[in-house]
Amino acid sequence: MKKILWTYTLLALSACLLNISCSSDEEEDNKDAEQLPTARYTGDSYGTLNSPWVQNEQSRSHTTRWSCLYFGSYPTNEVVSGAFTAVDDYALAEGDVITDAALYAQLSQASWDETDDTEVNGQRYHRLKGSQAVTASTEREQHYNWADTEAYHYFAYAPIKWRVLNITGSRALLLADRMPDTFPFNITDNETDWSRCSLRQWLNGIFMNQAFSQKEREAIVETAVRNTHNEFYGTSSGPDTRDHVFILSGKEVFALPLAADYGFYPFNGLDDPARRFRSTLYAKCRGAWWSPVEGYRGNSFWLMRTSGYTKATVTYICDFGYIYNRGTSVTCDDAALLPAIAIDLSKAEWTAAASVMSSL
Repeated sequence: MKKILWTYTLLALSACLLNISCSSDEEEDNKDAEQLPTARYTGDSYGTLNSPWVQNEQSRSHTTRWSCLYFGSYPTNEVVSGAFTAVDDYALAEGDVITDAALYAQLSQASWDETDDTEVNGQRYHRLKGSQAVTASTEREQHYNWADTEAYHYFAYAPIKWRVLNITGSRALLLADRMPDTFPFNITDNETDWSRCSLRQWLNGIFMNQAFSQKEREAIVETAVRNTHNEFYGTSSGPDTRDHVFILSGKEVFALPLAADYGFYPFNGLDDPARRFRSTLYAKCRGAWWSPVEGYRGNSFWLMRTSGYTKATVTYICDFGYIYNRGTSVTCDDAALLPAIAIDLSKAEWTAAASVMSSL
């Protein structure tokens, strides 16, 4: 879990640069594609929330607009006492760093519970040191720079922003707008699949309990998760499962009609901006890599639950927004996570957030 995967990082970057895919015949994809309206909502609405609005979804000029909401909370923004140099400036978002020497002093003297949480002036905080990160280094490029792996770092909880991928009645399928954390698909280097992997257990245990209150967990709907084989290599992705928290599959981001319904470009031969995401500062502190490539700077890559060319590998979306079907090792320690959940909007306590647009 702690090994530094230089080989992977180079391979992932070169794969994206070369637009590697086992099938790039866009004309063949479009020939077989079902003809869809030029612009449409892909599902139901609920109050002010809508299923994705997509325009020209079969063309290279497609546009998607997602309704968004806040639900749950997670460690996000780091509290520091002075200058911050652990992450490249271009990889930071506004508000990621809270420079407050007095608050930092309070946190360093606070009492912390067994989960390394505390509360100061009604705000919840989490502390983390290098040994608790998935990977921690003082010299790994495009990774959080731990000057002292034994010193605690302090993070304020913030509401989790979600994109609405689908609404059916009062049920909403949600995808995180930023990657909140990082964790290997599997802790040990062996053949596995989504049903047996370490990540599934972690998401539906530690992550779920940390991100959501008991009342919020009661509003999360158990989802029937279909685990289809790798379309390019034929590798099995294991049996179907039922989960409260999960990650997306290849077909959900890269195949008509489901990917189109969720707002993604459904064909080959395109680095889709709709599949480009950035990680939070907390995720970077835990080990998530970010891209230095011009035009994609600050983006992270994210795992899918579809197996790669073997069951010891798993597919991912690179910083360009391109799918890498061959995959990376299941023990890859610096991929960010993009969790998905389904909630009952009539039972959940959620708050509307600004919508998100993606255009080619």
